[in-house]
Amino acid sequence: MKYSIPDKRELTKPEKELLEYLFAKEKANWNNLIADLKVIARCGCGKCPTIMFGKTLESKTEKGKLIIDYFGKGKNGDLIGVSLFGNEKMPTELEFYTVNGESEVTELPILDSLKPVSE
Repeated sequence: MKYSIPDKRELTKPEKELLEYLFAKEKANWNNLIADLKVIARCGCGKCPTIMFGKTLESKTEKGKLIIDYFGKGKNGDLIGVSLFGNEKMPTELEFYTVNGESEVTELPILDSLKPVSE
């Protein structure tokens, strides 16, 4: 499986809301970046909601370091991990994964259910 596949588009409203939530809690100085972020790729599995960011649709994917690590619940109650990677200037990837390994992640977690992994 490829690490990522091209998916050049604007952020969806739920993606923006999730970033706003995470940045408000952990990285307030990045809130102003959301309006300019572009989705340039998605996870190579093609099923999960993991996305990679760039400043333009032509940006190259870039690996970053773990910046924010949360988990929350999906609509069906499954635990979904949310990891935001980035560099010193901007986020590079928003990754979603199953916490309990019992099901595939196909949706964003419910915002009100999100908690830091370190709690």
